[in-house]
Amino acid sequence: MSKITGVISPCITIFNENNVIDQEATLNLWMDLFENKVDGLFVTGSYGLGPLMTKEERITLFNIAVEAKKNYPDRSIIAHVGAPDTETAVFLAKEAEKMGFDAVAAVPPWYNKYNEEQIFNYFKAIIKSVNIPAYAYNNPNTSGYMFTLKFVNRLQEIGLKGLKDASVDFKFLSAVYYDAMIHNKDFHVILGTENCWLTWSQMGADTIIGGMTNYVPDVDYKVKEIFKTDNYTAKVEAYTLLSQFRSKVLFTDSTICSHLALNAQGKYSGYTRAPLAIPENPTKVEELAGFIQKIREDIDSVILKYDLTIGLESALA
Repeated sequence: MSKITGVISPCITIFNENNVIDQEATLNLWMDLFENKVDGLFVTGSYGLGPLMTKEERITLFNIAVEAKKNYPDRSIIAHVGAPDTETAVFLAKEAEKMGFDAVAAVPPWYNKYNEEQIFNYFKAIIKSVNIPAYAYNNPNTSGYMFTLKFVNRLQEIGLKGLKDASVDFKFLSAVYYDAMIHNKDFHVILGTENCWLTWSQMGADTIIGGMTNYVPDVDYKVKEIFKTDNYTAKVEAYTLLSQFRSKVLFTDSTICSHLALNAQGKYSGYTRAPLAIPENPTKVEELAGFIQKIREDIDSVILKYDLTIGLESALA
């Protein structure tokens, strides 16, 4: 079974004013995520802006992830290798395996219209190119393709080891999850968001990729620990607070929100990649600072209210 578990961060990439990857700042951020109990990194995905990079730039970030993990051998790193063309995706998958990544993942090829057989062959090429686990990444909003259980089953037959799902379509997601459980398949399903995290946890699933780890990893850690308890009322309260916070913070593109939320805590977040841009908005940054302080206080209050045995130290204090 997969060693990947817990809360994985779809870590953002920090650029400098010249639109070049700021390697030092990115490494510092990713090491900080590990320091604050994030269980793994999902590198060059949507938050990390992999689709806006050359393959050489993505390799640079793969190297940074390997460096960040050096002092945290128990954590996981997943390389997102999805690309518009099969050759690039396979190249990135092979390079990630050479570097020691725990797994690779890929969205379907984008921009052009592809039929199911073409998408199947794309994934087949990736799966067959490596010996580490390969995950398919179901993100219909960006790829234009929605997976089905039948399609996932076809990929499982040729070696697919996991699915990351960002559709939050629980009719589909639960079908894949329970199909793997009932048939005792060596197959790992990851929820690609904090949205519906409580439902996912109650199903018995143990892994999410949570974007809020980029700026409140301590909060996601504590919620994860609350979800491990038997106190359902505490779980509901924590999840409700988290959902309310999420709705306030994610007011625009999630990558931009991550940069602004870091700025709100006095942390360096540099620049993002054009055509994306971080707006100059001191009022919004101040507002975010208030939201962040409150969610930390609120989650700690839940822990105290129900006398849960979870540390209350604020990881980013």
